[in-house]
Amino acid sequence: MDLRARKYSERLGVISDAQFQRALDTFGLGRFLGAEPISQGLFGQNVYVTSSCGEFVLRGKPHYDWQFPNEQLFADLLHARTRVPVPHPYLLDPGPAIFGWPYVIMPRLAGRNLSDDVDETLRDADRLEIAVAQGRLLAEAQRLTHPFCGKFDVASGGIRPYEGDWFPVFARQTMELLRRAASYNGNTPDRDLEWATGLIAAAQAAMDDFRPTFFMQDYKPGNMVADVVDGRWQITGLFDLMEASFGHPEADLSRLWAVYVEKGRDDLAYAFLNAYLPAAVDVERFARRFSLFMLHDRALIWEWVQRTNRAWWDTSWTFRVWAERFLHMDRRRVAGGSPPGA
Repeated sequence: MDLRARKYSERLGVISDAQFQRALDTFGLGRFLGAEPISQGLFGQNVYVTSSCGEFVLRGKPHYDWQFPNEQLFADLLHARTRVPVPHPYLLDPGPAIFGWPYVIMPRLAGRNLSDDVDETLRDADRLEIAVAQGRLLAEAQRLTHPFCGKFDVASGGIRPYEGDWFPVFARQTMELLRRAASYNGNTPDRDLEWATGLIAAAQAAMDDFRPTFFMQDYKPGNMVADVVDGRWQITGLFDLMEASFGHPEADLSRLWAVYVEKGRDDLAYAFLNAYLPAAVDVERFARRFSLFMLHDRALIWEWVQRTNRAWWDTSWTFRVWAERFLHMDRRRVAGGSPPGA
């Protein structure tokens, strides 16, 4: 038994120095010097690893057989076709020989993780610059386009088109999540389902043609690092691409918008939004579409919280009471392409 071993997270369990060295040897990444647990993230899949070749992140024990191949595909595509800083190369060992599960080794990206604890130490001017940078980075990521909307297929290793058009698939997913949540308890009553159905119908009437783009679905501060570059804050890394697919470009606005609204920072929400939106956006039609994107994002969170009983809000709230504040948008504050300080 290797006595130089440590428990790095509940998910990964105990890992020995010898196992880290074997993983590094697999990809010719030098001599193991040390490892540290990573506090950010819900699931404990990641460990910082230092070798004689540099700083890395080891990511292990995937949730699904498609998780790491999907992440690898999108990391490769974003690296090749955009200027988004993603972990690359994304080195995947699909076998269980070393740890008992597949793992990935990727470069550790420089910068400060934008999780809540770090964010609280920043000045307002810093936060505003970061929000603008987040909008611009999302627009850059969406230079990654595809001929059709779809998601990763583990059998083929490529993107499989959805069965049917994107809108009905996205709307159906939203309502399925809410109906599932309704089966757990009484917090998602029929009247809330009817309200959601009405929002979807209004959004459909405002849908315009779009080109399928990279859709991360978890575009939020905890999946980014930032640093000051040439005197201004920039996003220096984007990661955790598990849920990535190709869909409507505006759908990725919702998660980060909700983070800022929940913090009571509407100023940052609009700075992010305006840095992303093109100057010629039809604000009224956009706002109606945005209701669907936010509804879908909130349904994802709501279903998980109702299933796991992990609410961080008043548990007497129904879905509509909780979700409605994220759906409000002051059209007068939307001015695409003109963020503060631009």
